[in-house]
Amino acid sequence: MFKRFASAVLLCAVFFLMNPRPANAYPFGGQTSLVLPCFVFGLVPYGSISLLGPPNPGLYIWTLFTKTYPKGPPTHPGQWLLGLTSIPYICVVSPIGPIIVPGMAISMMGSS
Repeated sequence: MFKRFASAVLLCAVFFLMNPRPANAYPFGGQTSLVLPCFVFGLVPYGSISLLGPPNPGLYIWTLFTKTYPKGPPTHPGQWLLGLTSIPYICVVSPIGPIIVPGMAISMMGSS
């Protein structure tokens, strides 16, 4: 009985020490060349995916949980974005048929 309790406590301690920290954020920035909406169940838009160019190219996903500064979320190509990303995320681009695009979730951002 004691061995089970000790192993359970040890296992919980290992998981506690291995969990991700909320401070893990990576900077990104660049000009958008493509902005597409993301859909839930093919009907309701819940965010957008942006293709950014240099200096940090890639696909970045704005969600409803992103802390967004006054200029708002990415809405059109040509906007400049600067912020922090957090975790890999997916976006369902097409409301008809599952076209899933992976990207990095944006945790906070500003745009121009």
